[in-house]
Amino acid sequence: MTEAVSPAASIQGSLFDALTRTATDPSGVDTFARYVWQAKQVVRLWLTCLSSGGPHLVICEHVEDITLVYPDQIRFLQLKTRDRGSWSATVMVDHGINSLVRSYSAAREVGLQERSTFELWLEGPTADSPDTVAFEKKPSSASAALRKKIVSAGAKRAWLDDFLLRLVIRPNQPTRAHIDAVAFREIGAMWPFLSTTEMEHLFARLLGSATAAQGADRPDASLHSLLVPVLDSAGASSNRINAGSDGMSALAAQILDRETLADMTSPIPDESFDQVLERISRGSTASMLELKMRAGGASADTIRQVQGLRADAEVQRQMLLASRETAEADLEELARRTLTVANATARRIAMTSLGNSAAGRPADAIAADLLSRPHDLGVLDRRSLFEKDGLSVFGFLGHLSDECRFKWSVA
Repeated sequence: MTEAVSPAASIQGSLFDALTRTATDPSGVDTFARYVWQAKQVVRLWLTCLSSGGPHLVICEHVEDITLVYPDQIRFLQLKTRDRGSWSATVMVDHGINSLVRSYSAAREVGLQERSTFELWLEGPTADSPDTVAFEKKPSSASAALRKKIVSAGAKRAWLDDFLLRLVIRPNQPTRAHIDAVAFREIGAMWPFLSTTEMEHLFARLLGSATAAQGADRPDASLHSLLVPVLDSAGASSNRINAGSDGMSALAAQILDRETLADMTSPIPDESFDQVLERISRGSTASMLELKMRAGGASADTIRQVQGLRADAEVQRQMLLASRETAEADLEELARRTLTVANATARRIAMTSLGNSAAGRPADAIAADLLSRPHDLGVLDRRSLFEKDGLSVFGFLGHLSDECRFKWSVA
């Protein structure tokens, strides 16, 4: 019997072997594996930009491994891997916290520390010693000996307490062996209608962008000249972040933003019309029909089929408008009848699809249902605008979707 291969294993074998093969020599393989692990963490954090409360920007390899920029907050993240064993508090200081100390000092010099957190993300677990357990849970509880060690790593006694209050420790990050599966699962949860191949392709594209941002040339300018200008000029005292400032332009090659991510991905289920329209306002070449069908989980084949029928119906619609005085009124009557049936179909599918594949791909289910009964659609065309051809009426529904009147999901 052939052993089944999981989607995550498929990704690792088919897409990421190429990345690991690019190490220049065997001695660099482990270093490169750590680099790729960090890039995959960048992808996971970049995905959070799609959340309403998520960051607006992800900056790679500036000040820290990853910097997350929110409207009113900055998070500096140092990522560390470990081949074996657990993380003790003293090891954390030498491998991660020492870097965060430098980041805090730089942020403090320009007045950003009050709106910042400094986070240590660790592959694997922390040690179970009482001092380490207490320190992980509450860094400000660090013992005198540990505080002395952090000072020796560069912290100033005058601001050590404030640094520890802003320090966050996040152990148990996915290991290098399992991070593909974790990221794949997260992408599947966000876009449940994507096929395994589509998820693999998306993950590879996002990883490519993250890797490029990590490897971009670093600007020589200081933290002061780059990040301070992102403070909102209308309220600099509140340290609000202005993501469109000139300060960010110098970091352009290292930035992964919300808009770029949205352009690279399908709309997530239940994305609002305003959000889809925002995609178009940024220059998306996809029609409203395509965007709404993608948001409803339509496959590429279904989208192509609907687009073809919509194009045919559009020719007929334009000819009708040019030749019949009552065309606009007649078409509006047909629109009302067609939308009544289409919305009823969407509601019926929503009520009967719980627990099956139609729940994640309502657009496919709606299209299949309507196309399976072209005679019923043809009956709607009482004035023979489309010669009572049900497929043409279905194409007309595509036109209505382009007008934001049908969204290919739960009505």
